[in-house]
Amino acid sequence: MKTVSRFLENAVTLSVILALATPCAKALESWEQLDKRFKTQVYQLNVGMKIKIKDSFGERYAQIADASPKYQLPVFSTANKDMGYRVVGFGTAFPIRTVASKSNKSYFLTNRHVVNSADNIVMDCRKFYAAMRLFAEQTCGAIGPEARVKQLEEIVNLSTLGASGRRMNTSERAIYEHTVDAIWDCYITYLSPEKDRQLYEKYLHKTGMALEVGYFLHKAGPVTQKPLHASIFKIAKADQADLALLSVAETGVLPMDLDSAEPSEGQEIQVIGYPIASDQLDADALQYYAPTFKSGRISRVSGRTIEIDAPITLGNSGGPVVNQRGKVVGVVSQRAVSSSGKPLPSYGGAVVSATVRNFAPELFQGP
Repeated sequence: MKTVSRFLENAVTLSVILALATPCAKALESWEQLDKRFKTQVYQLNVGMKIKIKDSFGERYAQIADASPKYQLPVFSTANKDMGYRVVGFGTAFPIRTVASKSNKSYFLTNRHVVNSADNIVMDCRKFYAAMRLFAEQTCGAIGPEARVKQLEEIVNLSTLGASGRRMNTSERAIYEHTVDAIWDCYITYLSPEKDRQLYEKYLHKTGMALEVGYFLHKAGPVTQKPLHASIFKIAKADQADLALLSVAETGVLPMDLDSAEPSEGQEIQVIGYPIASDQLDADALQYYAPTFKSGRISRVSGRTIEIDAPITLGNSGGPVVNQRGKVVGVVSQRAVSSSGKPLPSYGGAVVSATVRNFAPELFQGP
């Protein structure tokens, strides 16, 4: 009995010594705890655009007003008043932790396709007004091309009558539809790349067009909060991962940490973002910004991409994929579609965090 008792005493003593000598592992936070913190760290990204036209008629501002009947291509109206930036794209972005030497700015991670969402509208606007200039020359008659440009703009601006509470009458509608279709016909016939690119550049220059794109980061909370105005720091090339970095001159932003460990299949994760589908369910969605949290697992790890089964939809692009350690394991970049083009919400793709470090090593290398 004494031997057994002595053995138990030694075992208890050894256990106490080991307990004192072994550092305590930090307990994982619950998803509820993590989500409360993450909610303040993930932002909605709105891409805004301002189009200014300056020629012999002075300054005007253009914006999309309609689609042409024949081609369903954009029709751009003009106004003398600057109405500010028009939102042309949106997604999700989040700040990332970088080395201390770069701390004079904060850096937000998102997708290349989100920050480039204005590109197609910019190109269509250039095409439309370049073609309007050429069409004016072709149809000006005795009044001259400049007066004809003014006349064409007035016809195109009939598309904005609805804002004043009046609709186009039958005659106005016929003239309007014929004109906007003729402008796009002019572009396709004479100015498209396979026709004459130099001619296109010539008439584009005559428009006096200047474009300004703005990137606005909205924190969770009421829409009355002033957004952060960001600028492009770096955009990945077309053959690289779908990533982009924005910078803001704001140091009070709480960054998120990229996970240095490799992601593993079966790992539990959450996707955080600003899908427009959530706004459809909320009658007060226009009053505030609020991210959504969708749970899932990593179903596949392949090169620079991880496959996740958490549902993602339009607006989630650029959002973080986080694990229960509170680390970012990926950046949402795409969702799969069926052979008919229908989205498959449980098949999403994200760029792994290690790729972010390779994309912008200058932000992660110490002094």
